[in-house]
Amino acid sequence: MTFPSSPQVQLTNSGIMPGGGLGSQLSAITRRAVVPVVTVQVYQTHPLLSLLMSNAQPARGGAPQIVLPVQGASFVSFGWGSFAGDFPMPTDQQAIENAQFNLKLGMVPIGFFGMEALVQSSEVIIPKLRAVTSDAAVVMKQAIAQSLYNNNYGNINALSSLVQAYDNGTNAPSYGGIPRSGNAFWQAQVYSVGVGANRASIAKVLTQVTQGAGGEAPDFAVMSYPDWANLMSDFIGVEMIQSTAKNRFGRDDVANSGFRAIRVLDTPIFPDPFCPVGTMYAINSRYLALYLSQSAPMVFSGFESTIPMGQIANIGVLISAMELVCSKPSSGAAISGLINPAFPTPATPAVL
Repeated sequence: MTFPSSPQVQLTNSGIMPGGGLGSQLSAITRRAVVPVVTVQVYQTHPLLSLLMSNAQPARGGAPQIVLPVQGASFVSFGWGSFAGDFPMPTDQQAIENAQFNLKLGMVPIGFFGMEALVQSSEVIIPKLRAVTSDAAVVMKQAIAQSLYNNNYGNINALSSLVQAYDNGTNAPSYGGIPRSGNAFWQAQVYSVGVGANRASIAKVLTQVTQGAGGEAPDFAVMSYPDWANLMSDFIGVEMIQSTAKNRFGRDDVANSGFRAIRVLDTPIFPDPFCPVGTMYAINSRYLALYLSQSAPMVFSGFESTIPMGQIANIGVLISAMELVCSKPSSGAAISGLINPAFPTPATPAVL
């Protein structure tokens, strides 16, 4: 059976509006009943970025602005002793070098045109400038959230992403100015598993990551929604709702099923719509932080006139200076090759 497509809404000759000249006349002498709310149709949530921003570290000036002394070798050596109690004389060994990062500058220009102000001076329903400034902050967050999962190694002006932080030298040969070749301590764990996202496989991966990090378990892990839904389905089958004695569920009581975050080996795993399907990042938040400039965490420059350029308008810029830094890449891992996602990935709205 075929169904007709939905007809396009007509300004006249539909519903209670007459058609022809009467409809045109009525439209000409009647104000529109506009709902004073803009319903945004694009953009997605950004849980990982929200977590990083809520725990952001301050960054100030300097050249570079973020310097982390990292120890990649031992200062001293151990040895067994004899009855004589003799030992080799200690030597001065180099063990510390600096990992250096520069802040990256993200900007969203905002224009405010003079004629736009005149048009909306008295008959405004929704101030366009207010909608634009609100949109600017969201666009910036969306771009940063997407950039977290991109390989930005070839773009020296872009944020250093998780791809660069958790790499063994394949995608990012150097990180923070320290080459990964020949420096095993500066290489992250990278695994290609080729298994489905289920309890057993994820538990094995997290165990391997914990071993590779010297026994420190990751704080959390993040994966795509299709992979996360596949993992959740492995838990739903054994989920139980228990009722104690003399208790009963009433008409208005709700028995929740499912989870907001899934714990495997006491490591919470949550989904992020920007994380690529088939990929998971295991992260130890002790060593990963978003550094925000104290002078420009997310600030507006203010409007400046463009009259000297021959236009009656104003322009301003929303500015944010930041950098994502991992001080111990081996503490986390990039896991790829997860298969059997629960559903296809919908098209991502264009935000850049």
